[in-house]
Amino acid sequence: MKIQKTYGVYLFAISLFWALWLQLTAGPSKPLPKTKTETWFLTANETLTLPEFKTIDTRSFPSRVKEKLPNSLVLSWEDLSQKETPNRGKLLETKSLQKKLSSLGIITSDLIIVLGDGKNGWGEEGRIVWSLREVGYPKTFWFNGDVSSFKDVLNQRKSKIVSQGESNHSLLLAQKEFQLHTDITKDEIAKQLNQGSYQILDTREPREFSGSTPYGEFRGGHIPGAKSFFYQNLFDDQGKIKTKEEVENSLTQLGITKSKPIIAYCTGGVRSAFVVGILRSYGYNAFNYSGSMWEWSSYKDLPLEK
Repeated sequence: MKIQKTYGVYLFAISLFWALWLQLTAGPSKPLPKTKTETWFLTANETLTLPEFKTIDTRSFPSRVKEKLPNSLVLSWEDLSQKETPNRGKLLETKSLQKKLSSLGIITSDLIIVLGDGKNGWGEEGRIVWSLREVGYPKTFWFNGDVSSFKDVLNQRKSKIVSQGESNHSLLLAQKEFQLHTDITKDEIAKQLNQGSYQILDTREPREFSGSTPYGEFRGGHIPGAKSFFYQNLFDDQGKIKTKEEVENSLTQLGITKSKPIIAYCTGGVRSAFVVGILRSYGYNAFNYSGSMWEWSSYKDLPLEK
């Protein structure tokens, strides 16, 4: 009887120790990944405190004639893209692109600010920033404002309103100098289409989403499962990009979350690149389908919905 009692106490002690050990070591085997936030566009105040940078003007010709921007490089998204069907809209080969940029005096270590037409444009500034980052120019941002406010920034810098000691390098230090590829191919999309691995955003006009083909698509409609998210809805009444909270609310209403990667597309990957830049700045894992509908609609075996 004494032996059985001693044995029972021993088992109880072992059980108690094991339960305590499980509590101490309980928890996920891997830490939950943190939402990665990048910076793709800058406000006037953020631009004001930067060190020296180069400027790329991607505005339309009428805009450049109406209000000139001195000491800037003029570059359009077409200059960096293929022009032949079915590859129209996709980026040029990396070495060719880097050679072209080098001829303009742009090197990979440069800090570059891109100016576009904002709400009056097609998101060209976002496409230029996306293109340069895709081929190894990580310190490329677009300016969140019009040309007048940008010239105000330049004038303040020139008149030395901002002292050298006030220069804020935190944005640059946070910008990792590694090549992050955010382009995605039709084959990758088609392969995962039935598996629901991605959330898909159609950033075109609602009429295009419904089947209209105003910009040279071979067929009308949208990629199956895509949600209509017109890129113009990302601007507020003042023509600035909406806040993180406003964008998140809009996406939540569409059923779009941060739990799965997002693919954005349009006609030729311009408007969608602009959207991707904003989404990545707000913590979404977003990718740009640069071929977009010019490519997708030219392959009859790829599905479309209306």
